[in-house]
Amino acid sequence: MNWGVKIFLTLLIFVIIAVGTGIYMVSNDHDSLVEEDYYEKGLEYDSTYNYKTNVVQLNLEPTVKIDSGYMVVNFKETNNRGKIILRRESDSDQDIDFPFSTENTSFRLPISNLTSGRWNVRIDWKNQKGMPLLFDKSIYIP
Repeated sequence: MNWGVKIFLTLLIFVIIAVGTGIYMVSNDHDSLVEEDYYEKGLEYDSTYNYKTNVVQLNLEPTVKIDSGYMVVNFKETNNRGKIILRRESDSDQDIDFPFSTENTSFRLPISNLTSGRWNVRIDWKNQKGMPLLFDKSIYIP
């Protein structure tokens, strides 16, 4: 085999790999964004920051614990209404939103059907005075 054939085969292999990589990247339609509407959420950043600041300034940070198949959220005040958003970074198909309302300071959410691993918990609620509050935390579900 002379050097011309070797160069031709090398270029042919390179072109096949490049085309194969391009086809794989186009056919694998998986977007690496965590949230679909990231642009709209970026525009709402000021209000999100203010809601998180309300929690810290008023010392209303809830505690989130895993206890025998339940996620227990303990609030500092009674009569809370809002939603708990569970986000799974590795699989957005498992993301879940739970509306909640409490008469007392505790809320129990069953988690026995959730996949074990790391979850991001976002609690978006209004306290008894109607003030919007937002709390984020990462938890591990065994």
